[in-house]
Amino acid sequence: MELNEFPIFKDFDDELIKAISEHLHYRQFPKKTQVVVEGDASHSMYFILDGRVKVYLDDDSGKEIVVNIHGPGEFFGELGLIEGIPRTASVLTMEDTRVGILNDQDFRTCMQQYPQFSMKLMHNLVTRLREATETIRKLGLMDVYRRIVVTFLNMAEEDNGRMIIREKLTQQNIASRVGASREMVARILKDLRTGSYISMEDGLIVINKALPHSW
Repeated sequence: MELNEFPIFKDFDDELIKAISEHLHYRQFPKKTQVVVEGDASHSMYFILDGRVKVYLDDDSGKEIVVNIHGPGEFFGELGLIEGIPRTASVLTMEDTRVGILNDQDFRTCMQQYPQFSMKLMHNLVTRLREATETIRKLGLMDVYRRIVVTFLNMAEEDNGRMIIREKLTQQNIASRVGASREMVARILKDLRTGSYISMEDGLIVINKALPHSW
């Protein structure tokens, strides 16, 4: 993927995109590489050209909560640069990932010299905050089953009349996303498979029919 294909740069003219791209340097990270560690100083913003990363939080006991998954056309790391604060979450590559890196000094330069870039960045932050607030509101009022349903429906994509979750999810992955135990998730998934609501194909979850309102 190229920089001009990123949604944040939609409607930017070629000259502006070229000017911003000249501030980037590029790097390839192997799968399962720790790119950002929560609490570290914020020095860079990352544009994902290829691959995927996991944004997550963990505690002293090792419990992990997945905050988001980012792929090509998305970016991360801007919040720490805007606020001048340490990293608020950790980031790990889920597959081989190529990124464009904008260091803190060049980030400030782009923010000052290119108002259109600043406005798009602010708009993106507001959108993310609104989505995060809505997700927290929904999940906070739901039991574990309904959290799983919301997560599945948010991740699923239509494919020839079926809904498929393209990301390979383990029971622990799902538990981390919905804030539940792996054992509880396993019980719910088993019941959904027994009722033929979901099935597995090549390691991917397929939603075969409308999921029950309650479990």
